[in-house]
Amino acid sequence: MKRKVLIVEDEPIIGEMMSILLEVGGYKVISLADTQSAKRRLHENEVGLVLLDLALKGENGQAMCSYIKNDEHLKHLPVILVSANSDLETISKNCGADDHIAKPFDLNYFMDKVKMHCLG
Repeated sequence: MKRKVLIVEDEPIIGEMMSILLEVGGYKVISLADTQSAKRRLHENEVGLVLLDLALKGENGQAMCSYIKNDEHLKHLPVILVSANSDLETISKNCGADDHIAKPFDLNYFMDKVKMHCLG
């Protein structure tokens, strides 16, 4: 059984597109637009992967990634940053993300990255 993927993306069209891709690929998806809701869901221990936009309203994705990676109960979760930010690779390393995907992305590349981090 494939694990549940949490998408934190505040652009509705992008969040919907990622959700549809993942659901068609057989994944269960939780799609949220803010980090406060995401933090609550993460502590319910049902998520197996986090796809995190950097440019969120309020707390940004880099801070959210650091929160996950510094929390004893969450740090095992793979986090993939998804952004059009030109410094994505550096930001990804600095906050401890497991991977990153630059927007706009190729659909197959996106699914391959998710699959790679959802094994197990």
